Amino acid sequence: MNTHLIYATSNPGKVMEMSKHLGSLGVKVETMQNFDFPELDVPETGTSLGENAVIKVAAYSKALQSRPDLQGKKFLVLSDDTGLEIDVLGGKPGIHVRRWKGYRMSDEEIVEHALSVMAPFSEEQRGAQFRTVLAVGVVDKGHRDSDPKLFEGTLRGVVLEAPIGIPIEGFPFERLFYVPEWGIHLGGSHQLPAEEKGKLLSHRERAVTAAIPFIRKEMLL
Repeated sequence: MNTHLIYATSNPGKVMEMSKHLGSLGVKVETMQNFDFPELDVPETGTSLGENAVIKVAAYSKALQSRPDLQGKKFLVLSDDTGLEIDVLGGKPGIHVRRWKGYRMSDEEIVEHALSVMAPFSEEQRGAQFRTVLAVGVVDKGHRDSDPKLFEGTLRGVVLEAPIGIPIEGFPFERLFYVPEWGIHLGGSHQLPAEEKGKLLSHRERAVTAAIPFIRKEMLL
């Protein structure tokens, strides 16, 4: 394949997850560091998951187009954003999990605030979902970039009354989100054997699955 796939992230865990999911296509997931770019800091100023994902695709695509030595190459640029949407709160906190109270919160503060806000509600009122929007843009041999295509994945669950398991830095809700479809809380999936865990598709993996036909087509062009 003559097309490079760039994942717009500096999170190695997300790169590994994406590589696992796209490996069956023979696709190598690369980052900007593979092309000697410094890490890009792109402010996520959008008002929705899709806008944030598109903003990052646009910034990475612009950087790729700025390099004369890359003008003969074709790139797919992938970016995603995820939010937690609680039914009884009208979809909040959405993209604002980290700034739920109006300032940047630590993982511990997020957990404490979630427990406080949800305290009045019964189990039947605690429905929620993680939703990921994945944007895929095309930079065609450095001469043009297309409007990104958007793909979505959701994972339904219930917000627990108390956290379960060991905290995972950067993922405060993993211990608070029970997935009936799986029969375990979100963080519990990390404790499963690889074979069992591989059968459980996260919200991000479901978005990637939806994007695979488009990715496959563009990689072969």
